Formats: sequence, structure tokens, C-alpha cells
Amino acid sequence: MPWAASHPEDSPLLSNYRVLDLSDERGHLAGRILADLGADVIKIEPPTGDPLRQRAPYPSPEARSQGASCAWLAGNTGKRSHVLDLAGSDADRTAFVALAATADVVLESGRAGRLEDWGLGYADLVAMLPADHPGLVFCAITPFGQTGPYAGFEGHDLVCVAMGGNASVTGDPERPPLACGLPTAYMHAGPEAALGILLALWARPDLAEGQIVDVSLQECQLASLMTGAGQYPLAPGPRPRTGSRTGGTREIWRCRDGWISYGLRGGPARAANLAATVDYMAECDMAPDWLRAMDWAQYSPRSLGPGELERLETTFGDFFAGRTMRELYDEALARRILLAPCNDAREILEQPQLRDREFFQRVTYPELELSLEHPAFFAKSSLGEIRLRRGAPALGAHSGEIHEEIAQRPRRPEEPERAPASRLAVRVAGGRCLEGLRVLELGSGAAGPVATGYLAQQGARVIRIESSRRPDFLRLLHVTAENRDDPDILERAPMFVLLNPEKESLAINMKAPEGIALVRRLIDEWADVVAENFAPGVMERWGLDYEHLREARPDLVMVSGCLFGQTGPQRDYPGFGGQGAAIAGFNHLTGWPDAEALGPYGTITDSLSPRFVATALMAALLHLRRTGEGQYIDVSQIETGVYSLAEMVVRYSAEGEIMSRAGNRSAHAAPHGIYPCSEREGAEGGSEAWIAIAARDEAEWERLVACMGSPAWAGEARFQGLEQRVENADELDAQMAGWTEQRDAEALMGELQAAGVEAGVVRDFAGLQDDPQLRSRGHFVALDHGTLGPLAFERSGARLSETPGRISRPGPHLGEHSQAILSGILGLSDAEIQALVEAGVNL
Repeated sequence: MPWAASHPEDSPLLSNYRVLDLSDERGHLAGRILADLGADVIKIEPPTGDPLRQRAPYPSPEARSQGASCAWLAGNTGKRSHVLDLAGSDADRTAFVALAATADVVLESGRAGRLEDWGLGYADLVAMLPADHPGLVFCAITPFGQTGPYAGFEGHDLVCVAMGGNASVTGDPERPPLACGLPTAYMHAGPEAALGILLALWARPDLAEGQIVDVSLQECQLASLMTGAGQYPLAPGPRPRTGSRTGGTREIWRCRDGWISYGLRGGPARAANLAATVDYMAECDMAPDWLRAMDWAQYSPRSLGPGELERLETTFGDFFAGRTMRELYDEALARRILLAPCNDAREILEQPQLRDREFFQRVTYPELELSLEHPAFFAKSSLGEIRLRRGAPALGAHSGEIHEEIAQRPRRPEEPERAPASRLAVRVAGGRCLEGLRVLELGSGAAGPVATGYLAQQGARVIRIESSRRPDFLRLLHVTAENRDDPDILERAPMFVLLNPEKESLAINMKAPEGIALVRRLIDEWADVVAENFAPGVMERWGLDYEHLREARPDLVMVSGCLFGQTGPQRDYPGFGGQGAAIAGFNHLTGWPDAEALGPYGTITDSLSPRFVATALMAALLHLRRTGEGQYIDVSQIETGVYSLAEMVVRYSAEGEIMSRAGNRSAHAAPHGIYPCSEREGAEGGSEAWIAIAARDEAEWERLVACMGSPAWAGEARFQGLEQRVENADELDAQMAGWTEQRDAEALMGELQAAGVEAGVVRDFAGLQDDPQLRSRGHFVALDHGTLGPLAFERSGARLSETPGRISRPGPHLGEHSQAILSGILGLSDAEIQALVEAGVNL
């Protein structure tokens, strides 16, 4: 294979695939993920280089002169750079077609129709490929997707976060909605695009052709709401921004030298944590008698009066305020308390758990006189093949070798995608590409089900192991003192149902040896994939860890996804997505400079990590199909978060810069903010309306000024040039708000987009239900659940043209499929099943 020369000793998971990366910053993460999985990713750049190369800051003077910004270096490791002038050179366009003949994937994220203008759109390329080409996968990441009324709209992170709903519920109620300081829209779309590409590559042998992977940044961003949009019809009404509060209680707290994440929410999953915290406070003589007497097993903040909750929060707040972040976190580790520091870049790079897992890799750039630390991987594989393989390339650094490769081997080498001996019986059928894949899922919570949900929607048979004795905590989130005696209470959990469509439920008591034996039989005799997200050690205690399972099943693919991963000194740390967001750095980067660390809303590592899990799983399955070799994948939610925030790490590694909260400001666009519009009439009277607007260059600023009627203030010297507008952002924002607050948000968005100005309405949960683009693309799928009634399920943000998948049945009732699974797969008789029920094994 001509492109494997750089690491001939390796056999990476995707070593038989080549990707041509034409993307801008919106697609860089997708390309990096594929490169870390072993694909040959060639970054196609114009003669002036990718625009991100010139975006300050730079890690050194040499880097500035050579166009190697921190953002570029962070987002493009593992790739090769090849210069082609596709916009202006017929010869280079011809060279690109020749290169495409050796490639499997084209990845792009520019303006919709850009490649068609150059005669290089998907249909154009397919027509020019050799007849024996196995099929080109064409992935386009755009703000709103390739179809629908907003398909021609432009937007980067701010606009897509606004239109995707997250901004509406992030921030303080008295201030504008907020986005994170680094682009979370790209972070969700990157792994989702990579996953879509791998699904399309999986389908290619059966289809005998490639297909289009159409990725909408807006739809990917909805994932960060963690079913919030889908649940809205069950309880319509305003969803106000609550600042540092989650679920009615404070989540972010001031301590002596920063901020911590700690939830006062109740429920079985938090009772021991609350009790342990009070014990810690008591040892420090800061737990009054009334607090020590609290029954945390019965505690629910919703049952407290305002005065009682205020007293509780004041007592905890006073305790936290007198201690440092590190002091509190050290005690949390020792006492298994769900408390985490809101880390900045320095604290992340010093994090002992990440250091122990060798999560950071130092890369030397001799031409830049520079050595930088980068996040080294987003998952660990037992094969050791998911990792950073080279630093980000200099402009055109590989053009010569790529020209030589094409000259020596102008045709794509034949690489079998399916090993004859593979035991997998997976096929494309009914518009789904994973029909016949068999997945066994163990665990609880949100992150695990989202990952396997991608497989289920593509036809995989996913069986969840559950128990009524220890239900998934998502089934208990809505339980209160008033409804806990309802016999159907475990079936009234909308979040569980919305996160688990297309799956089956097998009720097994894993405390019973017979239950463990049944699960072991399912793995040995049936499963292709085992996915689990328990705390480290649980699967080992059951004898279901990978080392035991692989003895009988060397072809098994297994993935574990927990907060900190399976190894390291802090692997046993208990926490939820709120703690993951804090430790990974998201809280520190979200908020106003003069205020506390905040969201983003929705415990972001819970929405990010499953996309990486599913992508790693698909890469492992492609490798299994080609080689017959199984593997174990270890995913840490926190590591996927830091991997996504690589720019923050690189900027600190370069010169010690600690990025921090900046509201909605950007050093690269002005205006760049969310501004008030005239209130709209809602079901409960007037409601707020906001619009996100960004001008990223002088041409866009001039178009915006024209839309505003060329007001005199826009011609003042302080607003002439991007640097001046950034420097005078307070005054600029005030002028912008004065103009927008008298305008209707929807009409203004249409007007600005028609003029070529990036703008997007801040969609709240109600607005998402009526969004014309989401409706056009069929984002919400209406299904009836036997207990909850009609529900709105959400499709993924990546649509495959030939294998779109489907959602046709809601998440299961607990144990709904036990009889069919035990009899149909394991061959148990009715009498044997009844005996399991009577023995307390099947329940």
C-alpha cells in the first residue's frame, strides 16, 4: 500500500483506507479522528494554506511566519498536507481526480455547492472514477445539512449552537444565552461524521458503491440537550437559563481558589455521596445537627421549601468556600464523593490520572523550533492502534511524496474489505447497514445507550441487560415520594425510553451466579459486540472482563466506557457527566469573565463520549471483518472531552496561556454575539427572543452594515477593521443590541442570511419543535410508547443517502423481551424460564 510507508511496523485499524480532507475548521476533528484510527488522511490545501493556519495565537515566531497557529496544530495532527489550487487551476483539479481514484473518502465542510462549482461534486467525481473503484464515500459537514429550507444558510459554531438549542438554556437568566469558548458544535459533528463515514464504508461491499454522508451541525448540536427537545412535548413550558443551577439546585460552587462541580440533587445514585460529604463536613466541625440528621435515602430537593433549600445550599457553600479545589478533590477521591474541580488547562495537563494513562504526547516540530504536548488518543485499544502518529503538517510537506505515489501507483490497490473466514453475518437490508450484528449491552445511564443506539438504528440487534432489583438510574430520575408506589413507575422514564429505541430488554439479576452464567452464555454463543459502562472492576468481579471472555471468543469486540477509563490511580472515581465536564475543562471555558464557571447545558461529556465510542466500535468491526481479529476498547469520557478541547491544551503547552471564559466574544470575528430581539408571543404570553450574529471578515461586516442601513456609528474609526471592532467589542455589542431589539428574530435571520451574513435564531425547546429545517429533515420521529404515550425520538445528525437507518419502536419496558431471548437464543424451555423467575434470576 503506497500510503503506509510512514509506519510500516503498524497495522492500524483503518490502514486500508485513504481520506481526502478538504474541510475547514468545522471538519478538522473528523479528519483527525480518522487519522488516529490509522487512515491515510491527506489534507488538501490551497496555495495560501488552510485559513486556520493564520488564526492567532501562534506558539512561536517561527510558527507565525510558517502559518502554524495553535488551532491548526491542535486540529490536524496525523494528517499529510498536499497543495492543490482547486478553485483556480484546471491541472490541479485533474490531479485531484487522479488522487480521488486512489481514495475511499472525501471529507469537506465548506459552503454548500462549492465543490459542484469546481466540477468536483459527488456526482462529478463518481462519473470520473475508474469502473473498478469500490465506491467513493463523500461526507459533507454543513451548518444545516444538504437539504431543507436552511440548506443554503451559512454558520459556524455560534450560529449552530444557537439554532441547535443549547445556547437557550446555557447561562444566566438576566444575561444573553451563551456558547462555550471553544466550538462544541464541531466537537459533536466531528465524531458523528467519522462514524457516518465508517458506516458507509461498512455498507460499501454490499452496495457495490459509496454514498453521501450528510452531516448537519445543527442536528448534531441537539444531541447536547440529552433528549431535552424530545421530552419537551411531555411537559411544555418555558425552560429558563438557570446559571450554575441544575435540576433546581446549585451545581457550580465557589471555593477558595476557583470553582467546583457538586450536585445537591437526590435519588438513589446520589444518597451515599451526600452522606459521605456530610461526614467530611462533620469532621471539620461544619455540619450542624439538623444536617447530620438528614435522611439522604428519602431526600428530594423538590420536596423542600425555599427556605429549607437555601439553608442547605448556604451550609454546603460555606464549607466549600473555605477549601481549595485540590483539597476538595483529594477528599472526594478518598471518600467517593461526586465532586470535581472546574479545571483550566494547567490543571488538566497536571492531572495525575491523565498522566498515568500517558494521555498526552509530546510532538517535536523542528522546522518551528517547537515541542508541544497534544492529547494522544480518544480511546485505548488492546491492539494499541488508536493514537497520534505524527504532528500537524507544514503546508505542502507531503506534496512531493504524494505525487510520486500517484505516478508509481495511479490506481487504488486492491484491499479486501471482508475476510473470507469472518464469522460476522451482517448485511445491508431495508436501508440499514448492520442487519444481523449482535450487541449485548450492560450498564446504566446516558452515555452507553447513545453509543449503541447508533448501531441499533442501523439494524443491529441490541439486547440490554437490566434488573428490577437494581434498575438503571435513568428509570428512577422522575421518581418522587408521591409516585414511587406506582406499579408502572419504572416504565414512566422518558429519558430512558428516548435514549433506547430499537433495543430489547432482558431482565437478569446479576447478583445471582445463574444470572451471570446466562449472560456469559449469550456472549460466548451469540454476541459480536459487548458494550458496558459500569465502574471499573464490576465486569471483572463477574468474570465477564475481556481477558476472560477472549479465551472462548478471540473475535469478540468489547468496549468499556466510564468516566476515567479502566486504568490509572483515579479509575474508581465516581461521577456523572457534570463532573466529567468540569474535569475536562468545559465549565472553565463557558461563562462570563466576571462570573462563575457554567455549562454548557446537558453534561457535555455524556453527549460527546458516545460518539467516540460508536466510532471506535465501527473501526474495530471493520478491522474484525477484514482480519477476523477482535479487540478491547477502553474509553474515558473525560479523555474524549480533553481530546475535543485539544486547542486549549496546545495553547498552554506552547506558552503557558490559560484560556478562560469570554462570554460569546471571539478574537476572530466582530460582532460575535447573541443579541435581543422583539419578544414573541408564546403560549404563556410574551417570551424572549434572541439572535446570534457573526461577521468574520470585512466583506461580511460591510454586508451587515448595509443591512443595518449604514448607520453613522458603523463608520466610526473604532469599528474600522476587525482588530478595532474586537478591541471595542463592548461598544459594538451595545450598538448591535440597540438595532436588533426592535426586530423580529425570524425575519432578521432570513434577511441577514439572504445578504450573506451569518445569523441564527436562538431556538428554545419550543422553537425546536417548530423549526422548519428540522421538520424538513425529519429530525423528530413520532412513536407511541405503551405507558408514556406519544414521544418524539431524535435521528442522528449524520444522514447516509443509501443506508439512512430508522427508528421504528420506542425504548423497551424492563424485561419486555426476556422470554423471547431466553427461549429463542439460549433455547430454554418455558419450564426452565419459569424456574429462573421463581429463583429470582430472571427479574
